[in-house]
Amino acid sequence: MDGDTQGLAGRVSAALGQTPRRVVLTGLGAAALAVLVDRGLRLDLPQPTPPVPTRRLATDERILLPVIAELRELVAADHAVAAGRPKTSVPARLERVQAEQLHVLTGRLTNQGVPTEVIDAATPRPATPSSGRTGASATASTPSSTKPAPSSSPPPRTTGELARRLDTLTTADWRAAALATPPTRGLLSAAYGVRLAGVLLLGREVPLDATASLARPAMAAATLPLVYAFEVVAAQSTGGQRTAATTTLESLRTLARAVSGPGTADPGGWALPYPVTSPADARRLATDVLRTAVASHVDVAGPRPSAGTLEDVVRWSAHIQALATEWRVPLTPFPGAEA
Repeated sequence: MDGDTQGLAGRVSAALGQTPRRVVLTGLGAAALAVLVDRGLRLDLPQPTPPVPTRRLATDERILLPVIAELRELVAADHAVAAGRPKTSVPARLERVQAEQLHVLTGRLTNQGVPTEVIDAATPRPATPSSGRTGASATASTPSSTKPAPSSSPPPRTTGELARRLDTLTTADWRAAALATPPTRGLLSAAYGVRLAGVLLLGREVPLDATASLARPAMAAATLPLVYAFEVVAAQSTGGQRTAATTTLESLRTLARAVSGPGTADPGGWALPYPVTSPADARRLATDVLRTAVASHVDVAGPRPSAGTLEDVVRWSAHIQALATEWRVPLTPFPGAEA
């Protein structure tokens, strides 16, 4: 009996004197929470959101953003000069073509997930000294070496002012284009060719460098057949078409001497794509050979052109494009490149 009493007393004492395990754990949690509150933890504030993952840059994004920013400015400049002029005027045609270039290049970035606010905030590439192309060339002026600050001067109002604004490609532009992936490089070189063709059509000269680039043999190989073709066009034309063909022929001969050297002889012996025996055949030949030459600039530049080579080819292409507009080959956004 005493043993049972002792046992019962021990059990009661143990029950009253010892805290259950779950009570101990709860107490420790409360104590830890009290320490954290004492050290600055606010239980009434929402927890911070996790950091946003870093966005992966799109292909050639850093190269395209300043080009897009400058195109926006050029389209606005085209529009300012085109106002009140016919839709067939050079400024109006340039506005349509460069607006399409802007649309396509912007779409290449948005399709890869680049936010529109990033594109809208882009600024043109800073101006750097140009390569200053001068010397024995198809023409004889020196291009502008700096880009005007858009906010520091009013928009152009005359074709001459617009031509000067378009003729502001710099060494940095050519270097960036040469470093781009082949698809982007093709688009940029095509767009720059159209831009410089516009300079020519507005009455400003676009010289070629007296120092030959590595692409000069390919440029000559593409130009000399044009000379031969237009000899045929002139011979088979009459009236105003013959006059126009003769004018184009002389321009092509000048361009051929610029890319081939002063001792270049007139070409001959190239096979025509079809018989040319009438003025209608002659006009068709003129259009066909010029359209083919306009689309050839990517092949002429080669697979890995340097900045200097790319600039040389694009300036040559601008001359071809300007001549082609006289033969119903219109300026297009990306001639010879796949948009």
